[in-house]
Amino acid sequence: MRKHYFTLMEVLIASAILAMAAVATMSIIGGARSSLLRAEKRWGRQHLLAQTAELYLIGGPETALPDGLLPNGYSSSCTLEEVEDIHEEAQEHIKEWCLGEFHIQIFDVSGKLMAETRVRKLIKEEDLE
Repeated sequence: MRKHYFTLMEVLIASAILAMAAVATMSIIGGARSSLLRAEKRWGRQHLLAQTAELYLIGGPETALPDGLLPNGYSSSCTLEEVEDIHEEAQEHIKEWCLGEFHIQIFDVSGKLMAETRVRKLIKEEDLE
């Protein structure tokens, strides 16, 4: 029997194919990691915004933030306004209740707006004062 050895050219081609597969794999892994980090950051912003919005909707716009709700250095603001861009008949107050809009914002350590939302809710007229 005759033994068949690989030629240098065959070894180089196999090495090149293996290297291209490794590069493609690392590219896919890097893209997935980048997407995961972006998604985690978006989720974090939305989570902080949801917690803060819930606090203001329950306690009102003047509610003080409890320790630990937001990371150190982060801040938030909330304003409450009466909704006026609705049909005329809907603007009439019913038994001292009206439609209010909470404008909730969260700021990062540098004071840059990080997330915001607007939520409409039935409120008592006295809450607008």
